[in-house]
Amino acid sequence: MAPPGFIGYRCRALATAMVRREPRRTSIGEVAAALAMASGVVLLAGYRLRTSPFALDWKGACAGVAAVGAATGPAALVTWLTLGATVLALARRLRRHSAGWGASESLAGALILVWTGSYVLLLSLGPVGLYRPLVARLTLAVIVIAALATSTGAAEQPPPRPGRLLALLAFALVAPALLALQLASPVSPFMDVLAYVASVQKIVTFDFYDAFANDAAGLWAPTRQVAGSDAFFSWISLIGGVPAALGITSTMLALGGFQLLAIYLLGRTVGGSLNGGFAALFLLTTFVWRRTADARGTALAFPLIAAGLALLLQGYRERRQSKAALGGLGLGIAATVNPLIGALGLIVAGLVAVVEMVDRRHGLALFAAVFSGAVALALPQVLIGLAYPVPLWALPGTAALGVLVLLAVAWRGSGRRPLPRASTFGSLAAVVLLPLIALWLHARRQSDFFTDDWHEYGMLTLLGGLGLIAGAALVRRGGRRTPATVPALALLVGIAAHALADPVRFQGTLEMRSLASEVTTKMVYYWTPYWLALAAALPFALLARRLGRTAVLAMVLVLTVYPLRQVKEPLDYDASGLSAAESIGFDLTNAARGYFAGYPDRRWVVDERWRIVLRALQAEIAAGRIDYYTHLLQVTSTTGIEAALATGVSVDLVTPRWDPNSIWTVGGRSRGLDAVPELLAARPRYVLLEDHSRERFGGLPEYDEIATAPRLILLRRRDG
Repeated sequence: MAPPGFIGYRCRALATAMVRREPRRTSIGEVAAALAMASGVVLLAGYRLRTSPFALDWKGACAGVAAVGAATGPAALVTWLTLGATVLALARRLRRHSAGWGASESLAGALILVWTGSYVLLLSLGPVGLYRPLVARLTLAVIVIAALATSTGAAEQPPPRPGRLLALLAFALVAPALLALQLASPVSPFMDVLAYVASVQKIVTFDFYDAFANDAAGLWAPTRQVAGSDAFFSWISLIGGVPAALGITSTMLALGGFQLLAIYLLGRTVGGSLNGGFAALFLLTTFVWRRTADARGTALAFPLIAAGLALLLQGYRERRQSKAALGGLGLGIAATVNPLIGALGLIVAGLVAVVEMVDRRHGLALFAAVFSGAVALALPQVLIGLAYPVPLWALPGTAALGVLVLLAVAWRGSGRRPLPRASTFGSLAAVVLLPLIALWLHARRQSDFFTDDWHEYGMLTLLGGLGLIAGAALVRRGGRRTPATVPALALLVGIAAHALADPVRFQGTLEMRSLASEVTTKMVYYWTPYWLALAAALPFALLARRLGRTAVLAMVLVLTVYPLRQVKEPLDYDASGLSAAESIGFDLTNAARGYFAGYPDRRWVVDERWRIVLRALQAEIAAGRIDYYTHLLQVTSTTGIEAALATGVSVDLVTPRWDPNSIWTVGGRSRGLDAVPELLAARPRYVLLEDHSRERFGGLPEYDEIATAPRLILLRRRDG
C-alpha cells in the first residue's frame, strides 16, 4: 500500500514536469519531422476525400487561376506590396523604438495601426470628398518613409520559439489552397457578402463617404454598415486603382495569415508559445477560419480582438504602456469591423482586466484609460448602427479623441519590473465557473446553446474542456501563467449573450427578432468554436513539454488536418467543425469552378449582358448625372445585386423574392412587386427593368432607354 501522501506527491511531481519551461530552440531534425508528418497527413487526407464533392482538385484550381489571373494577379501584387511595405515599416519601427517587441507583436501591432489609420482617414476625409486615390497613396508613402526614417537602433533577435514554427506550419498547410482561391476569385466567394462589397465600391466610385447613406445594395438595414471594413478595403482598392471586389479578394492570403498570427500571439501570451502554435492548428477546424477567406467583418473582428487582448495583457504585465495602448486600438477597431463580435470582445477584455486587477492588485488607472480610448474609437460605429445623425465633425472627432487618449497612455512610459501575481482567486473562479454552468445548462436540456451533438463541435468541445481543467490545475498551483482564464471568460460571455437573446428570437417586433437571431447564430457558429480552439491547445502544449513535441504534433495533425468523421453532404457554409483538409477542399473546388452557381458568370457575377448596362451607368457617373446620393429603381425577378456590386450606385430593389416577414432583410430598401406603382410615382431618375417590359408598367413615357441588353432595359427620366 502506498504511504500517506505518496499519490499527492507523484501528482505534484507530474504537474511540475508537465509545465516545465519549454525549450526556446527547435532542431533541424524536429522541423524536418514536422514537415514530413504534415505532408503525410495531407496526402492521406487527400486520398480519403478523393470521392468527396470537395476533393483536393489542384489541377482544376490551377485552371481557375488561369481563367481570371490576368485580373487577380496584378491586384494581388499591388496589395502585397502595399500591405507589405506598410506593415513591415511600422513593425520595424515598433521593434526598434522600444524593448519587448518581438516579431509577432510587431506585425500584429502594425496591422492594427494600418487598420486604425484607414478608419480615421475615411471618417475624416470621406465626408468632404478628399478620400481619393492620390490621398491614399500619399498617406502610404508618408507612413512608410516616416517609419523607416525614425527607426533607429538594433532590434533584439530572439531565437525562434517552437510555437511560432507550429503557427507557420499551420499557415503553410492552408496557404497554397488559399492563394489559389484568391487568384481564382475576382469577387469574394460567399453567398451573402456581396452587399458589403457594394458598400466599399460606393466609396471607391464616388471618392466620397456618408456614414449614414453608404448602403448601396439596400438588401439590409443601413445600420448594418461597418465603417471599419469599408475603410480598410476601400483604402486598399484606392491605392491599387482596382474595383472593390478585386481589392477585397486581393487581401485573402494576408488576412488568413493575420488570423493565424493573432491566435498564436494570444495563445502564447496566456500559455506559452506551444499553446499558441497548437491553437493556430485547431483554428483551422472552425467556421471562423472558413469564413476568413470571404473577408467578412464577423470573422475579421476575431484577429483584431485576439491581437488587441494579447498586447493589452503583455503591456499590463510587463509595464509597457505602448503595448497596452496598441492593444486598446485593436479592441476598439474590432467593434467597427463587426459591432456585435467587437463589443463582446471589449466585454471579455474588461472581465480579463478585472481578474488581472484582483490577482495582481494593480492597474485600475491603466485599464480605465485604455478602455476609454477604445470605446471612443468605436463610438462612431455605434452612432452609425443606431442611425443617430450627428454633425459632420462628430464621427472623426470622436474617433480622433480615442486615438489621442491611447497615445497619451503610450507616452506615459513603462515601469521597471513586471507585475507579480498576489493571488489566484480571480483566475481560479473564472475557470471553475464555466464547466459548472455549461454542464448544468446541458443537463437541463433547455438551451439551444448546448445541443446533444454540441453543434457538431463535439471533439473540439471535449478537448477544450480538458484544456480548461488543465488550466484550472495550473492556476491552483500558483503558476506564472493562467492560460485558461481568457477562453473561459470568453465562453461565459458567449453563454450569457445567447441566454439573453434566445427567448426573444420568436416574439416581439421583427427588428428585435432579427437582432436576437443575429446574436444567437453568431455565438454558436463563430464565437464558441474560436475560443474552444484556444482552450483545446492547452492540454497538448502540456503534453508536448512532457512527452516531446514531435509525438504530440503528430496527434494534433491527425485531429486537425485529417477528416476523422465522414460528412455525408459536406457544405462550406453549414458552420460545422471540419478538418483543415476539408476546408482546403472547399477552397480548391471553389477556385476550380467559381463559387456563384446562381449567376451567369460564376466568378465575376456580372456577365457580358450586364456589362452593357454597367458601361452606361459608368458613363452617367462620368457625366455627373449620377452622384453619391442618386438611387436606381430596379425591378427584377432575382436578387438584383449586380448594379450595386459593380458600380456602387444605390439600388432600390423590387423583386418577388422579397419577404416582408424576413428577419434577415428587415430595414432594407427591398420591396415586393405591389410597391412598383408607389415607387414609380416618386419619379426616380433611373429605372432598370430585368425580365420585365416597359408596357407592364404603363410604358413609362417619361423615360428614355439609354442601354438595352438581353432581358435588361436601363431607363433615364427625360427631365432628369
